[in-house]
Amino acid sequence: MRQGLLLINTGIDRRRNARKRKGRIMTKLHIGRRRSLAAAMILTLAAACASSNVLSVKYQLPPPAGETLTRSVTIAFVDDRKSDAFLTPSARNELEGFAGVYALTVARPGGGELKGAYPVDMLFKEVLRYRLENAGVKVVPPGAMADAELKLALKEFQLDFGDRKWSAAVAYTAQLLRNATMASQQTINGSAERTFLMGKSDADKVVGELVSDTINKLDVALLFKQAGM
Repeated sequence: MRQGLLLINTGIDRRRNARKRKGRIMTKLHIGRRRSLAAAMILTLAAACASSNVLSVKYQLPPPAGETLTRSVTIAFVDDRKSDAFLTPSARNELEGFAGVYALTVARPGGGELKGAYPVDMLFKEVLRYRLENAGVKVVPPGAMADAELKLALKEFQLDFGDRKWSAAVAYTAQLLRNATMASQQTINGSAERTFLMGKSDADKVVGELVSDTINKLDVALLFKQAGM
C-alpha cells in the first residue's frame, strides 16, 4: 500500500514539475515578446525621427531642485494659439510631409531616452510632467485626488525658416488652480534661431533647445508659494 501511495505521489510531483517548467517557459516567452515589441517600437520611432514626417524634440531636464515639493497635481492643456499651424509656409517647404507628430527624448545627466511620439498637446503635457516630477511633485491622472491642477495654456508654438536660418518661438501661461479657482500663474515666452547647416537636424535642435529653455524657466516652487502651498 505504501509503495502504491509513493508511486501516485511521484506521478503527481512529476506532473506538477512539468507544469511549473511549462509556466516558466511561457513566462520567458511573454517577456521575450514584450522586449522584442519594445525594441521594434524604438526602432520604428528612431526611423521616423530621421524622416521629415516627425520632428525630434530633445527635452533637457534641469538639475534637481534643492528643495523637494511634496505636492500632487493633475495636468491640463489648453491650446490658445491664434493658429494651430506649427510650421510657417517657408518652413513647410523645407519639411515636406511633416505630420504634426513630435518624437520626445528626455535627457538626463549621462544620456537620454526616447519616450514616444506625440501630438502637440501630449508633447507639452509629457514635458511638463517630467519637469514637475524632477522637482519632486507627484503627477496624478485627471480626475484623481490632488492638491491642485496645473493648466498649461499654449499661446505660441511656431517654427519658421528664412535667410538660411530656423527660427522658433514658444509662449505659454502656467496656472495653478485650487478648487477650480486660479491661485497663481506665470507667463513664459522665448525664441531661438539656428543657422541652416544640416537640414532637418537643425530644426530638431532649435525646437528641442527652446522647449527645454521655456519649460525649465517655469519656477515651480514659486508657483506653489504664491498659491499659499
